[in-house]
Parts: sequence; structure tokens; C-alpha cells
Amino acid sequence: MIALLRLYSGGVSVRLALGFLIVVVAAAAFGPMLGLADPYQINAANLLSSPSWEHWLGTDELGRDLLARVIYGARVSLTVAAAAVILAGVLGVAVGVGVAFLGRRAEAAAIRVVDVFVSLPEIFVALVVLAFIGGNLPTLVATIGVLYAPQFARVTWGVARGIRAREHVLAASSLGAGNGWIIWHEVLPNMRSIIAVQASFTFSFAMLLEAGLSFLGLGVRPPIPSWGQMVGALKDYLFTNPWPVLVPALALFFTVLAVNVLGDWLQDLLNPELQR
Repeated sequence: MIALLRLYSGGVSVRLALGFLIVVVAAAAFGPMLGLADPYQINAANLLSSPSWEHWLGTDELGRDLLARVIYGARVSLTVAAAAVILAGVLGVAVGVGVAFLGRRAEAAAIRVVDVFVSLPEIFVALVVLAFIGGNLPTLVATIGVLYAPQFARVTWGVARGIRAREHVLAASSLGAGNGWIIWHEVLPNMRSIIAVQASFTFSFAMLLEAGLSFLGLGVRPPIPSWGQMVGALKDYLFTNPWPVLVPALALFFTVLAVNVLGDWLQDLLNPELQR
């Protein structure tokens, strides 16, 4: 209830962002129930058309309904980003918390390895991996998830170190509490807000990375639509009719913008310093 009240006081931008994301997620989840046109049906007589009563957002280069493809593309883009964030969070939190409870030398060595992976350019590594393995949904999710796991590890390691040094945690350790008990009862409950904030920003990064890879032809394969794949397929027709290119591009832009707005609000909400 308190969180809802703070959401209401978060400003018009926060409420607009939340409302937009609810609409996007609902459309993606219930797309097959909306009575949309077949997103895979080709119509050679109606290529690159502008919005009309028959096709509310127009058609693409093969005459397929853009509204249906944008909604079905949202399912792919959101699912890949969400699954990748979950994978990155699980791997990164496990590594970050585990490193914090190693010995001093092992901890220093492990965190240097994590720093090396954090410094790697995600798009370059993803291009190399997918160029050799090939692009499909499981590979895409695994690649993006593993690439962003070090960021979770770096953040949670610092938080876990701070919690480990608290007096009540040291007292519990001196009384015989093992590392597993301390991690489960002290560390993880006290870093939920940090994980939530990190997940919100990683979600937008994952969406952009998936869109970039699909734009380059290394993401999902046609005819499966995703926003990045649609922009990549339609870019050659930008000067013929820019509208079909703008539709998926604007959908991606506003979705990432909404996620970032909510991420900023969530960071302010869960930041103890700002609460005080």
C-alpha cells in the first residue's frame, strides 16, 4: 500500500511509464485472443502500405499486418529480456555472494576475474558467440544472460561484503552460524532492493542488445517477429515509406524509456539514503 502511494506521488512520468508497460505486457500476453490478423500471412498486393481501416498500422515489405507483428514481436522481445535478466540475476547473485564469503586472497582473485568480464563489450562478445553458434531463442537468452551476470555479481559482492561485516552477523558467526545460514537469513533478504534495481536497468539493456542482434540477423530467425528483426528487415525501405520502420522502432524506444523511468523511480524508492 505504501509503495502504491509512493507510486502515485512519483510524478506523471512514472504513472505514464507504468501504464504504457501494462498495456504492452497485456497486449503481448493476450495477443492471440485479440482477434488480430495473421502476422505471417503474406499479401503481395498490399506492400508497405500506410495505416488504413484494414491494417491499422499498415503493412510491412511482404504485406503482413504491422499491428499483429508488433504485438507478436513484443512477446519475443519481452520474453528474451525477462528470461535473460532472470538467468543473469541467478548466476550473478550466486557468484557475487559466494565470492564475498571466500578467503581474502581467493576473494581478491575472483573479483578481479569478475571485473574482467564486466569490462568486456557485450555486443562484441554476443556477435562472436552467435556468429559461431547461430541465433535462436535459447541461445539468445543464454548469451545475454551470461553477459550481464557479471554486473549482478559485482554489485551483490559489494553489498554482501558490507552485510558480512555488520556486528550482528559477526556475532551470529561467532555463535556457530555457518555461511549458508548467514547468506540465506541475513545477506539475501537485505539485498532484495539492490537486486530489483539492478534487474530493472538490466532489462532495458537486454532489450536493446536483443534488438541489436536481431537487427544484424543474429537473433531470432524470420518469419518470427521481434522489434529489432523488424527494423532490420525494413531499413532498406526507409526512403520508400518510413512509417513501417518507425512502428517497431518507436515501440522499442518507448518501452525501454518506460523501463528506465520506472527503474529510476524504483532506485529512489528503495534507496535508504533518500528514504532518510
